[in-house]
Amino acid sequence: MNTKIKTASGINVIAGLWLIITPFLFGFGATNLIVIGIIVAVLSLIQSMGAVDTESSGISYINTTLGAWLIVSGFIMMASAIVFWNSVVLGIVVGGLALWSATSHPKMHPKM
Repeated sequence: MNTKIKTASGINVIAGLWLIITPFLFGFGATNLIVIGIIVAVLSLIQSMGAVDTESSGISYINTTLGAWLIVSGFIMMASAIVFWNSVVLGIVVGGLALWSATSHPKMHPKM
């Protein structure tokens, strides 16, 4: 498996876990973050373990979309500064890493 994909997916597993635990750590109710965190962590774990076809970048694009949603939802929820910044920063991290992973797939760079 491509080390860029494995690295990006591994970091996104950690980001997903962070999204899951932050509402409990900081005492705010953000079901959105928990649900998105679970999805990001599971998809990234599946990809980092090589359980999917390494020729496909579908999981990475799903996580890229979820990262974009985190950024948008930060502006929508605006419950507090911590919810806003947590959503926006993690959206950038998740989306950026997922996009890096997606563009590192072999089909994106065919052999000549």
